[in-house]
Amino acid sequence: MSGGSSEDAVAAGRLVRALVLRTGWFVATLLGAAFLLQALLWAAPGDPIDLLPNGEELRADLEEEWGLDEPLPVRFAGFVARGLQGDFGNSLTVRPGASVVELVKPAVARSFRLLLPALLLGMGLALVLGRLTAGRRSALRRLVEVLSVAPVFLLAYVIVVGLNDVTFHAIQAGWIPRPDWFALPGQASPLRTAIAIAVLAVGSSSLIELHAATENEIVQIRESGYVEAAIARGGSPGKHEAWNLIPPLSSLASSRVTFMVGGLIILEKVLLMNGAGALLWEACLRRDYNLAMGLTLCAALVVCGARLLGDVVRVVVDPRLRSQA
Repeated sequence: MSGGSSEDAVAAGRLVRALVLRTGWFVATLLGAAFLLQALLWAAPGDPIDLLPNGEELRADLEEEWGLDEPLPVRFAGFVARGLQGDFGNSLTVRPGASVVELVKPAVARSFRLLLPALLLGMGLALVLGRLTAGRRSALRRLVEVLSVAPVFLLAYVIVVGLNDVTFHAIQAGWIPRPDWFALPGQASPLRTAIAIAVLAVGSSSLIELHAATENEIVQIRESGYVEAAIARGGSPGKHEAWNLIPPLSSLASSRVTFMVGGLIILEKVLLMNGAGALLWEACLRRDYNLAMGLTLCAALVVCGARLLGDVVRVVVDPRLRSQA
């Protein structure tokens, strides 16, 4: 009994150390991303004052008020100190005087309603397709490659133009009344949201990479000794396959978040969706440092948080990772 308790305590200690280590990397990565962003904004030519009609007359006062005259280390330290209190300042040029937090929260919520379903859709399609094509030649694999090879902006453009053209001719011919969503992308509608989710899940080779990685993991698991042993004992290979797919799929999903966040910025501009990506685009064009920092830090938080969550799942499920940690 004491031996079993000792082994449980050791296993629990390894789990805690592994989780603490990954949490430390999460915090360090987030701070590093914030510092890099500050450095890029500090080194970029021009500033928000250049966009004001009487900016040169007010430059001295505005530089002091906005902290543009401070050296980079002081600016970064102030940003971190205010950020820990939930204060990211006010927008400088996009919505002058408005709180960055109040601007970012609804925009991030709108983008998250696209990002999460797109990730789940991509992973679900990859899992189903991977199980169908693993270890065999299949025309389905080629079809996935054809559908997924187009960049998100091109795929969205083709779908929108195609739907608009077909719908317009159908309306002109008197076959259908004018739909509420016509014409895309100007009208907000469930169809436009569905197109955005599907394009984000499939485009820019996202589905190709998810499918290939999932298929490879399934093949390796099916050829492993423990699955063969389970079959020999009369057990269900599907149960062992599903459990051992959790660590690689969690890692794969967390890695795809990075690419989807980048694609979301472009997609929201193409489909005229008022999310965090479109707002970040506008903040960068108008050199709104505070708003750009707040939005980009949220993006870094999502990416790092997804990585941390993926690591936590892998460490909890796979005892080999706890031993390595």
